[in-house]
Amino acid sequence: MKRRLSVALGLGLFIAAGTVSPTISHAEDLSGHWAYNELNYLIDNDILKGDQLGNYLPNKDVTRAEFATFLVRALELPAVSTTSNFNDVAQVDWFYDSVNRASSFGLIEGDGKGGFKPNDKINRQQMAVMIKRALDYLNVETSATSLKFNDNSSIAPWAKEDVQHVVTSGYIVGKPNNLFAPLAQATRAEAATVIYRVLNPSVLAGKEYHTTNYQTDFATAVYLQSNNSPKVDGAGLFTATKSLAAYYMNPGNFSKDSDEYYQFLKLSTPVANLKATTINDKVLYGKGILSGTADAFIQAGLDYEINAIYLMSHALHETGNGTSKLANGIEVGVNAEGKPEMVTTSNRSNLKDIKTTYNFYGIGAIDKDANKYGSETAYQNGWFTVRQAIVGGAKFVKDRYIGIGQDTLYEMRWNPAKPTDHQYATHVMWAVIQADKIRDIYELTGANESTKLVFDVPQYSGQPATSPMPAIQDQYVVYPTLNGATGKVVSPTIPLNFRSYPVYGTVIATLANDTEVTVLGENGGWYKITANGKTGWVSGQYLTFPDALKIKNNNTGLNVRSQPNTTSSIIGMAKANGYILGVKDENGQFIKEGLWYKVLYNQEPGWVHGDYIVQPSQPKAPVTTP
Repeated sequence: MKRRLSVALGLGLFIAAGTVSPTISHAEDLSGHWAYNELNYLIDNDILKGDQLGNYLPNKDVTRAEFATFLVRALELPAVSTTSNFNDVAQVDWFYDSVNRASSFGLIEGDGKGGFKPNDKINRQQMAVMIKRALDYLNVETSATSLKFNDNSSIAPWAKEDVQHVVTSGYIVGKPNNLFAPLAQATRAEAATVIYRVLNPSVLAGKEYHTTNYQTDFATAVYLQSNNSPKVDGAGLFTATKSLAAYYMNPGNFSKDSDEYYQFLKLSTPVANLKATTINDKVLYGKGILSGTADAFIQAGLDYEINAIYLMSHALHETGNGTSKLANGIEVGVNAEGKPEMVTTSNRSNLKDIKTTYNFYGIGAIDKDANKYGSETAYQNGWFTVRQAIVGGAKFVKDRYIGIGQDTLYEMRWNPAKPTDHQYATHVMWAVIQADKIRDIYELTGANESTKLVFDVPQYSGQPATSPMPAIQDQYVVYPTLNGATGKVVSPTIPLNFRSYPVYGTVIATLANDTEVTVLGENGGWYKITANGKTGWVSGQYLTFPDALKIKNNNTGLNVRSQPNTTSSIIGMAKANGYILGVKDENGQFIKEGLWYKVLYNQEPGWVHGDYIVQPSQPKAPVTTP
């Protein structure tokens, strides 16, 4: 093994913990260049040299002779006693010795007519062939998978296999618009980057950690997020408390060796060496409509420079492992206004251009009606096949999130640069659930051994070291609507389960039909109550309230004011499509002043406008287990 390469390999564990940073800034024409680190590395190791003025010309095209010289210096090829047989390479040429050595060790070949064409600009497919031969010289094992570039047919047959190896193994990446661009000329910066990867294989694997500091104050961010309806559950029914949001927002709660840490993985780098057969067998097997779709995810990653493992994890999460209705196809047509509309029994005859749509990333699937809005979004984007949904959805995520700086799951969920703005999901665990799956897929496919993992961890201003996880019963917001109301249990056939928290909480008691309860608050159609000296949660489907007023579903909620007019102070906000406690007179009639109803909000008197009230009406939550 050559000295320079052995040194690089020996430093593998060290440089895996951070970017290799040069100690010298060489020339002004390198300052701020995208390949600054790689260029400086080659300069420091006497592989890349400047011109007479001290410039390194990173954007200048590379000739075949120059690239052969770079390789000879990088591999430290020894002198040879043979003489060059190329008819266009003379002993007086500055590159004679390098070309002779490169030829002797099999790194280069001629044009079939006795020439080497040393002064021709090297193109990307020629560079790929030379790099593959250099890897063979070093006994570096590479793998190859079929390529899906739009310009595959432009790659010369003599170069295609070598291109497959160097692309699959991560030494050379594609160009925008899913092109390999085999005939495009390579610049000195591009050549330096490829050679740097050969000499530093740890950049293709291992871990690298970065921290991004934000001016956003942590306490302010938590306040904003807690008022942005964060959800306890993936279905979006139950609003989370401020303390639960704070726990998942604080990066300090997640150690580097935890599964959850993968929420900080940068998603903008494609994964090298992914094999469709391995993924289909070990990751997607038995996953409903996602079974056998590995090739589409790999292609989407290459097309849009996204981590394909993340795409798979995201799709598995959003589709319930390939079983959701959105994933398995929903019919959508165009209504009389020219807008997409999900097909139902009642509207089918009024729609035209009906097609089956697919949506794997939950794009547009808002909590209000995920199937309706998700399928209509799919129709707008033309996702009418499984492949279109996988690849097209990946483009959507790249264009709308990853490509504009929200390059980790954490950033997609919490957007620390601008909290509550342009966030992908409402579930507080959205990022960590997928992070766990991403780590599993890396290990199942072996990608953790062959691909560089780059993590970018946010740091807020004033961020505490950690934020505690609240007890599960303290993870649900208690909205004060109907606080103080008296209700009765309506469960005539079986007793009503009285739980420590909604849906899956421990049953702490059962309540018989007609049991009187006192309401403390509500969340997601469940009510926190006191009954028989105990406090817990019950489904609102099994309660009636004689003094409840139903609020219209206006999507925004209803202001509760101190006086019956629009100029008085707002004392609270009642949820749209929810309930509020009305005040009755001695005759049992709701007290009104003009169009305004007198109400109690968190046991304080207030007023709401009658235009937003459906009266009388009783709470009726979604059907749940009592």
